Amino acid sequence: MSSAFGRPTDLKSGGKLLFGLAALLLAWRFWVVPQLGITLYVDEAQYWTWAQHLDWGYFSKPPGVAALIWLSTALFGDGLLGVKALAMLCYPLAAAACWAIARRLYDQRTAFWAALTVLTLPMFGWLGLFVSTDALLTLFWALALWAYLRALDSDAWADWLLLGGVCGLGLLSKYTMAVWLGAAFLHLLACHRPRLASAKPWLAAGLALLILAPNIYWNFTHDFPTLKHTADITLNKKAAGGLAPLGEFWAAQWISFGPIIGSVFFILLAQTRQSWRDDRTRLLLWFALPLWLVVSAQALKGGANANWAAPAFAPAAIAAVAWLVQRKKQRLLLIALAINLLLVGVVYHWPSLLAAADVQNPAEKTPFNRAMGWDELGRQLTPIIAAHPGAVLIADNRTLLAHMLYELRDLKPAAASWNPSGTASDHYKLTTDLRPWLGKDALLITEDPPGADFASRFASVEPLAVLQAPLDAQTSRDMKVYLLRDFKGY
Repeated sequence: MSSAFGRPTDLKSGGKLLFGLAALLLAWRFWVVPQLGITLYVDEAQYWTWAQHLDWGYFSKPPGVAALIWLSTALFGDGLLGVKALAMLCYPLAAAACWAIARRLYDQRTAFWAALTVLTLPMFGWLGLFVSTDALLTLFWALALWAYLRALDSDAWADWLLLGGVCGLGLLSKYTMAVWLGAAFLHLLACHRPRLASAKPWLAAGLALLILAPNIYWNFTHDFPTLKHTADITLNKKAAGGLAPLGEFWAAQWISFGPIIGSVFFILLAQTRQSWRDDRTRLLLWFALPLWLVVSAQALKGGANANWAAPAFAPAAIAAVAWLVQRKKQRLLLIALAINLLLVGVVYHWPSLLAAADVQNPAEKTPFNRAMGWDELGRQLTPIIAAHPGAVLIADNRTLLAHMLYELRDLKPAAASWNPSGTASDHYKLTTDLRPWLGKDALLITEDPPGADFASRFASVEPLAVLQAPLDAQTSRDMKVYLLRDFKGY
């Protein structure tokens, strides 16, 4: 059956070259990560602790990222690369999905350049170093669009159910996948309305919700922490918004595309009537622009991070590449890819560039500083934990507890969040409880001296150590350790 968008007939090779380039880029990332002098970021460390106790939901996210880390560490171990491995692989797989989308919409040449462009986008080059919910969401966003095209072409039950399954897994990765489902409904309503009279798209949506159902049930039994958290950061965020944060967000999007691909994308937006007249460009933008509109509204209300719209880059990049290929701008495309690789390379080797330039106080000038020093603090804390085997490790903030639980993973210490108010404001306050340790000792890790709320709830508070991890000649990461005797209860 012919495609509604012109199925390509040229299927000559290029796949081997693309696979080789993807493997080289992935190998580069695997080599770079250990050279950066970092350990996990706080969110990565927290996700690792989630993966030690698989469940259908967690405080701030659905379970996809925890399941991904569980599988990754089962295959490759709990080391730095073991935690990150499968998340890093998600971006080349998303590029492969973009290749399949572009081949179906255009031709083999466009598919090759689209996949290569997605592989080298600065946005995915940066995110490809870390474990985040964006990894799975970007992959499922692209796979869902590919499955949607298949379903439109074939109208086969298998393709519609494939679409529902992919969307369900996307929802288990991040609730933002709901924007994709909304865009698909509006696309069917605007361009394929007779399809809505069939049961197939509705059953696909039902399958997606069925896959999400265990997470909804988990939220119901835990007083909806994930939904409340998601609503809080999207609707109730109190940071300053306005035109300045919106402008900063869109400037970040342009850089995240790379200057040439970003400029082509803005040309497509500026030529709205012409872009919308082309069925293929319209479809690709249809599954990119709604997410940007949502995140732009968040930026106006209270600011937005550049990566919040990451999945939209996949279809948008295909549209930009097709625009260049159709105009025989392959040389410009090569220059665009070279610039993007240069930008990615500068970020990957930024610490080395700072060292080569003999920059003073480099720890404050690197984007990786939030992931530095935690492993050294963990090494210094290890003998203290071993010397107090009956004490529970407690922390007064999520960052310290997440990092130290990962760094002390071989010891597996009992741990709990300090939470006298009983408010479940983060994962550890939701899932840990100090009350069973009544009458027992605790080891407190903190950045600040313990306040009166500790002194009144323990028989004594004894300072044990101040741990310091040098980040450079002028900067260190510090953590204080206290022995708290005989917990009296909150």
